[in-house]
Amino acid sequence: MDKIMAALHLRLNQPCYMSLARVIHKGENMSVTHAKTTKKTVSVTLDPDLYQRARDMGINLSALLTQAVEQQLQAASRAQWQRDNQQAMEELNRITERCGLLSDEYRAF
Repeated sequence: MDKIMAALHLRLNQPCYMSLARVIHKGENMSVTHAKTTKKTVSVTLDPDLYQRARDMGINLSALLTQAVEQQLQAASRAQWQRDNQQAMEELNRITERCGLLSDEYRAF
């Protein structure tokens, strides 16, 4: 393992990889942590028939809405991260095309 780390260190110090440091972005964690918090009562407008059918089926509308909002927030956060980091990812792709991957010499295939 020490040989691999030493070789990796040598490769990272090559001019080709020096620009890699500029590309690394300290992005926020995109995973959602769900802490138990006090809930907020809100008013939601829903078609009466839809409401009754959901109630008859035992669907917890509060839990369903919470889950749907979390999914939308995750998708919006993911899209925002991709927009914010698009230039950095393009630069990483250019570096990889020009220099190859750091692990290329260790691949067995």
